[in-house]
Amino acid sequence: MKKQTIAIIGWWAAGMMVAATLAQRKMNDDRDRQILLFEKNKSLGAKVIISGGWRCNLTTGYTQRSQLQSKYTRGREFFETSLKKFTPRSVKKRCESNGVPCKMEEDMRVFPVSNDGKDVVRMFEKILDQGWVDIHYKEWIVAIEKVWESFKITSMQDTYSVDQVVLTTGGNAYSHTGSTGDGYQFARSLGHTITPLWPSLNSFVTQQDWIHALSGLSFPDAVVHLTLDQKSQKEKWPILLTHFGISGPLTFVAASLSAFETVSADSPLEIRLQPLAEMYHHIWEQFLLDASLWSKKELATILATRLPRRFAEALLIELDIPPHIPISQLSKVYRTQLADRLGRGIPLSLIQRRPGDEFVTAGGVDTSEIDPHTLESTICPWLYMAGEILNIDGVTGGYNLQMCWSTGRCVGMGM
Repeated sequence: MKKQTIAIIGWWAAGMMVAATLAQRKMNDDRDRQILLFEKNKSLGAKVIISGGWRCNLTTGYTQRSQLQSKYTRGREFFETSLKKFTPRSVKKRCESNGVPCKMEEDMRVFPVSNDGKDVVRMFEKILDQGWVDIHYKEWIVAIEKVWESFKITSMQDTYSVDQVVLTTGGNAYSHTGSTGDGYQFARSLGHTITPLWPSLNSFVTQQDWIHALSGLSFPDAVVHLTLDQKSQKEKWPILLTHFGISGPLTFVAASLSAFETVSADSPLEIRLQPLAEMYHHIWEQFLLDASLWSKKELATILATRLPRRFAEALLIELDIPPHIPISQLSKVYRTQLADRLGRGIPLSLIQRRPGDEFVTAGGVDTSEIDPHTLESTICPWLYMAGEILNIDGVTGGYNLQMCWSTGRCVGMGM
């Protein structure tokens, strides 16, 4: 019986899961298959390691279907089949059964207890060592061709003939990890359609300079209001102010929702930042009115009981409201203006996606050309795809890695 040869191109989260699933199946049955894994880097899982601030945000603690579906900006219906087969609970269980205990934080993100993304990669390395996977480090694939019932794979070093190919090359975000969009060209050369590609989960440069001077300040429970396609939306997450503008989870969510919007100095993305989610306009107005009746302190000092003082002073200056005026002397006009900005949102103009810091690519292989049950191409038999190369992406919080784990597992089990 001819040995079946499977080539996995790309060693990101999806590729790791495909290889590990195939390796463990190989150990548990008597099939004679050869698994080749091609990685252009000198080590495995570079992008997995750096996710979640180098801690590897493995998945989410949310488990209900409605909760999960709402977190995927594109491709949610297609992805549902893979997600059912390998859920967030499945990811956590798999890690813990392979020696990587997990923890769930207050914001429902799931990490290794060690807070070290390298532990996740080591887990996969151990599985592959036992499963006889032939890993080709530092071997850059330059072309894939379909030749009758097999594939011809050409690398910088050699040429291979294989029976099945799995593309898990990721997107074109974080290019220093090797994620340079090669897979899109491979898929296109094999007959697939690539939807428009744009960066997602990125930081933004703001037009407002006063925000830049507040670098390092954060709000753990903020709201961003924005209008997309004439529809008002608001999202609540932590946000970080930086020397160039805004970053952090809330910013990444806004970036995901607006991935295909043109953002430039000539065409800014207008948002409103509400620093405290539960402090609405009427609550701020009452707070300021009450303070004016019982306190003689300065306005900035009163605001500093709820907000970082640096932020309060900078905002008052931006609004031409004297920071050091006694709260008892605050006019109704000033009080209304301040309550409006804090409770309904401070207008910010986003004029640039921060170059090079996007973590996910929005867009990819058109999922209408992929079987959702096996993730095999409906155009090119024996070609499979998993992970970020597909037109599926979500917001921050472990959802994109979950997509990679689920689609990778689906491919590995279905081949």
